[in-house]
Amino acid sequence: MSARAVARAALLVGLVGLAAGAVAQTPQPTPPRSGPMEQRLFVPKGGGRDADKPAHPDVFQSQQAANLRRRLIELDRLLTLGNLGRAAGLIDELAQHSGLERELLSRRIRLAQLQGDHALAVALGREAVAAAPDDPALWRGLGASLLAAGEPDSARVALDRFMVLNRNTRSAAIVGMDLMLENGYPGLAVGLIDSMRGVLSEPRFLGRQRALGLLALGRQKEAAAEVSDELRANPYNYALVRTELLEGPYRPADHGAFRAELMAKAGDPAARGGEALLVANLDLVAGRVDEALALVTPLTAQPALTMVLLQNCLTLSRELKLLTDPVQVQATVDFLLPVLENLARQPGSDLVIRRRAADYLAEVCGTALELDGLGDDPAAGAERFSRTLAIVREVNPGSEHLYSSRIRLADYTRDRLRDPAGAARQLEGMLLDLDLPTEGLALVRLTLGECYLAAGDTARGRTVLTRLGRDPEFREAGGHAHYHLARLDLAEGHFATARDRFAVIALDSPGAAYANDALELGLIIAEEMENPSGGPEILGLYAPAVYADLTAHPDARVTALERFLGEAERRLDLTAPQHLYERAAFELADAYAAHGRDDEALALLQRLALEHPDGRYAARALQRRGELLQEAGRAAAARTVWEQLLAQYPDYLFIDDVREELRALPQ
Repeated sequence: MSARAVARAALLVGLVGLAAGAVAQTPQPTPPRSGPMEQRLFVPKGGGRDADKPAHPDVFQSQQAANLRRRLIELDRLLTLGNLGRAAGLIDELAQHSGLERELLSRRIRLAQLQGDHALAVALGREAVAAAPDDPALWRGLGASLLAAGEPDSARVALDRFMVLNRNTRSAAIVGMDLMLENGYPGLAVGLIDSMRGVLSEPRFLGRQRALGLLALGRQKEAAAEVSDELRANPYNYALVRTELLEGPYRPADHGAFRAELMAKAGDPAARGGEALLVANLDLVAGRVDEALALVTPLTAQPALTMVLLQNCLTLSRELKLLTDPVQVQATVDFLLPVLENLARQPGSDLVIRRRAADYLAEVCGTALELDGLGDDPAAGAERFSRTLAIVREVNPGSEHLYSSRIRLADYTRDRLRDPAGAARQLEGMLLDLDLPTEGLALVRLTLGECYLAAGDTARGRTVLTRLGRDPEFREAGGHAHYHLARLDLAEGHFATARDRFAVIALDSPGAAYANDALELGLIIAEEMENPSGGPEILGLYAPAVYADLTAHPDARVTALERFLGEAERRLDLTAPQHLYERAAFELADAYAAHGRDDEALALLQRLALEHPDGRYAARALQRRGELLQEAGRAAAARTVWEQLLAQYPDYLFIDDVREELRALPQ
């Protein structure tokens, strides 16, 4: 091949390569990454940088769409949490995107409903259903707004449309009925239920809700008949009926005819016990314990109702912890104890059921002791609880609540009945119980040592607590035992030993409830032993107050603290920091408050905060003073004191608790 031919071939190859490169560099259309709806939704109003993007969505546009979805989810969460201010701001921000009008309209309606602006909610709802007349959710929202705005006729039309458009007529009817009852239109609710019974051919449809509506309308006998039919169909529904009645329209003083009709129904041969149990619960709320027991006691002998009774007792025992009315607390305790005792000792009953009843019985005893629900005669009540817990031990020695309730009974005997020796005897008997779980052994020994100290038997108390403190298996209880021992050392004049023990406690158990107090006492002892105007003599003047506290003599403690403050003011240089003096003044104010001497306590706390503003107890004195003012019903004065605390001591250890107390005060 000639040189000319070679050059021509190379030229052809180069041209082919250039053509291929040109083809490779030509932009090719790519399929869109999102549908046309997504492109329409997320185009901002007025152009801007987003308007300059290519016609086909790219990675940036997909990220923008995902971000807007997240913002809508954030908006829904804000509305759910009730943060209406931030929700309104976010709606205004999202309104800049032209494609979000429909999505935001339903949120605007919800926001207006939450804000109580029902007129605006109705206007927005009408606009929404005009734009989307086949959306059942919008008709439901419009119906709810119309009910809240006091337009029941228009609301009924909107809810009818909601039910027509909804695929599930049954659930739609339930939603409509709930809205009518919640907004105070029981007549509409009852009418809706009656019509749906014909449509669905179900004569028992929404029986509980119909009974509530009838009772709210004053048709008491009809409501009782509806409840009776419901309970005969399913006795286990009594819990739902009971809750809905008590949280709804039922009032003991106004609905005597309802109760009387239920009582008549309970006497029918076809009754299955549900009516009697329900009436007993209604009587219990009114404080009629004897009537309630008379109705329930015959039911304990019926095996078919055993589980229903147990369920009722469990519900009442859970509610007992939440009650605040002392009369209702006592009535509930007086009802639960005999009923559960009968179930636990019922001959021929299933052993599993008896043991469960015994466990509930022990739990009720513990809760009653915590709430001081032992009746007018605390000593007789404590004796009764002792017998009751003996029954629990006989039926279910492995009860989860048995031993904790026995320890609480010992605490009650020591602190309320002022019988630490009797409490110690109870605990000594527990130590001989072979069924006592290992994890409960440490608490029994700790409580026993405290009882010995309260009885004045410091030698036996020191022995028990020392053995517990040396046991490596019970570190938590052992730390508490060492705390008591350190205070006993201080009370008996062993100041150096007390100082060292307090230091070890604070280092070993920094998260314990007594750690801060141990650290303070250890520092005070160390400082006082180096104090030129203090020393062991001043500590010796304070020691009787600690001894009186350990031995459960509150009056003697007040006297000892008053004597100490008088001597300290005479001997100490109060122009210098005197932390023991400040602590004693704070303790005396607390003791005054415990004795009902609130005026003296408030005066002493104010004096402590004014005269020792740089001390360790000034901020604590202000916090305690605010608490006493709040308990006395002087909310404005409490607010003033706590605001002073926030301004003067922003680094106070418990400043967050003070802020929470301030937020809880009425405006």
